[in-house]
Amino acid sequence: MERELQAFGEYLERTRGYSRHTVDSYLRDLRQFTAFLRAEGVDDWQAVDTLHLRRFLAQGLRRCKRSTMSRKLASLRAFFAFRQERGAAANPAALVSPPRPERPLPRRLSVDEVFHLVEAPRPRGRPYGGDRLRRTLEARERAALELLYSSGLRVGELAALDLEDLRLDLGLVTVRRGKGGRSRVVPVGGSAAAALQDYLRLRPHLLSPRHPDQPALFLNRRGGRLSTRSLQRMVDQRRAGLSVGRRVSPHSLRHAMATHLLEGGADLRSVQEMLGHKSLSTTQKYTHLTVDHLLAVYDRAHPRAARPEADHADTPRPEPEADPEKGD
Repeated sequence: MERELQAFGEYLERTRGYSRHTVDSYLRDLRQFTAFLRAEGVDDWQAVDTLHLRRFLAQGLRRCKRSTMSRKLASLRAFFAFRQERGAAANPAALVSPPRPERPLPRRLSVDEVFHLVEAPRPRGRPYGGDRLRRTLEARERAALELLYSSGLRVGELAALDLEDLRLDLGLVTVRRGKGGRSRVVPVGGSAAAALQDYLRLRPHLLSPRHPDQPALFLNRRGGRLSTRSLQRMVDQRRAGLSVGRRVSPHSLRHAMATHLLEGGADLRSVQEMLGHKSLSTTQKYTHLTVDHLLAVYDRAHPRAARPEADHADTPRPEPEADPEKGD
C-alpha cells in the first residue's frame, strides 16, 4: 500500500506540479486512512469499498471539523482516481458525499482594537541587544502588522515577500506566492507605507554579513527570512488589553481589513480581488458581519426601528465564534 502512496506523491509533484507542502498534506491524509484500514483488517487497496470510506469519515467527524474531513475525502478521491487511471477497476470514493460545510463567521476586530494591536509598544521581555536593535525590531513589527491590515495579506504571503515585491512609490505590493499559486497586486495604505519606510531605513541593521543580499523583506535577528511563527508571536504579545477576550491571530487582521472595507462602502468584487479569493462566495461571508453592523446602526438611529428582538438599541449583537485560521 505504501508503494502506491509514494507513486501517487511523485505523480502530484512531477506531473501535476504541486508543491512539496501540498503533496505532504495529501500523503498525510492517505496514511491516516491506511491506519484506519489496518484496524479494519484491510491491507489491500483492491479490498477498499465505499463503506470503508463512510466509516472513516463518520469516525473522523467525532473529533475533527467538517472542513477537515472534506479535505481528507478530497485527498482520497484524488488518490483513487489516480489508481483508476492506472488500471484499477473502480473508484470507491466517487459515490461518497462530503459532509455539509459549516459556515462560521470570522472573528471580528473593531477599528479601535486593530489600532491598539498595531500601535501597541513592543513588550520588553528578553534583552534587546542595544537601542539600535530595539528600534529596528519595533519598526519591523509595526511595519509587518500595518501591512497585514492595510493589504489583507495572509501571514504566509507576508513572510514570503521580497524587497522587489514592494513598490512604495506606486503604493502597491505584489503577492507572488498566494494561495493556489495565484499572484495579485494589492494597494498599500498610507500608514503602512510610512511604517515600511521607517523599517527599510533600519533594515540593514538586521542583515547578516554572510548574506548581505538577503532578498526577504522582513528579516529575523539572524538576517534570515522572518517566519510565520514569529509573526504569530508578535500578535500574541500585543493582544493584552484587547476586549475580544479570545485568541487573536495575524489572520484576524486580514478578516478585519475585509470587514472594515465593506462597512466603508467597498464593493464585494474589489474586496475579493484584494484578498485573492478564487470564488466570490468565499468573500461573501464577510457580508454577514456588515449586515449585523448595519442593523445595529439602524436599531440605534431610526425612530421607528423598535422590534421585538431588539429590546435595547445600544446592545451589540453577539457574534458567533469561529476559527480565524481556516477557510481562506
